[in-house]
Amino acid sequence: MAQTVNIRKEGTRIKVHFMYNTDLVDIMRDHSGYFFAKEKAWVFPASKFEELRSELIKRMYEVKIIKEEGQTQLPKQPIQATFDSWKNPSTTFVAGHCKKCGKYGFCNKDGICGRCIC
Repeated sequence: MAQTVNIRKEGTRIKVHFMYNTDLVDIMRDHSGYFFAKEKAWVFPASKFEELRSELIKRMYEVKIIKEEGQTQLPKQPIQATFDSWKNPSTTFVAGHCKKCGKYGFCNKDGICGRCIC
């Protein structure tokens, strides 16, 4: 069974994904690609697509082409949980910025820190 190599087109470049194989790494280096560690993929200009694909097929690798048409990834938005710290009746102070002095510290329900209350 031949090893599978995935080629993904992204605008003006292509990204090549595969399980680690020293022969494939040598092929990628021969075609002047660079390794993008964040995605664990080899990156090439789009003009190298046909040349790289034919080389991989010639060497008996299974090549899968993944096309991404118009899909753009949106940056992940942090999930903010709403938590009401004043819900508990025994709460007297919470961490935050004082409305009077602007310093960070423990503030009461009105947003005034202990330094400004006295």
